[in-house]
Amino acid sequence: MLNENIKTLRKNKGFTQEELAIRLHVTRQTVSKWEHGYSVPDAQLLSEMAEVFEVSVSDLLGMEQLKQEEPDALIEQLSRINAQLAIRNRRMHRFWKVLGIILLVLAIAAMVFLFGIRLPQRAETNREAGRTLWQCSLAGKTYQYEITYNDNYQVLAGGGDGYVADHTDVEDCDDANKAAAHLHDYFKEHGGSIKVVKQKGLKLTE
Repeated sequence: MLNENIKTLRKNKGFTQEELAIRLHVTRQTVSKWEHGYSVPDAQLLSEMAEVFEVSVSDLLGMEQLKQEEPDALIEQLSRINAQLAIRNRRMHRFWKVLGIILLVLAIAAMVFLFGIRLPQRAETNREAGRTLWQCSLAGKTYQYEITYNDNYQVLAGGGDGYVADHTDVEDCDDANKAAAHLHDYFKEHGGSIKVVKQKGLKLTE
């Protein structure tokens, strides 16, 4: 109760932590530690604080009246409070340590989940499932173009004669069936012809 009593009496007097610290010739941080229960004042400071608050040391400690404010009893009470604070602080330290370990384990588990499961799925998506090579003829000339794609017909790579890339939108297609349609449309519209000369794996739709 000492920490709560200090805080309550300080506020009742209208003092800030800084103002109380000045009156007791200590730092504001010291007063803050008292009020948070991280430490306790010694017997001398406790007596001075009781005078500032205009209460007895017994009232400040929250205990029955000490006989003539006996120094030995006061020191014994402060020692008991210090021991209780030490036990509480050790428990809090263990709590935060265990909590930190749990959070670290959870963070590692999340990393394993993200990079240990999702990345293989991405690799699976990028795996080649089909490959098609076309031979395109126009105005007596022959051109070849080839694309590779995955199970979802997503284009993984494409390339061939520069004429095809320069005159069609096939390189802008991310779908293999759309790329094939662009090739067919261009060469048919311009009086040419196109045929599949090699196909491996997953076939394109007709």
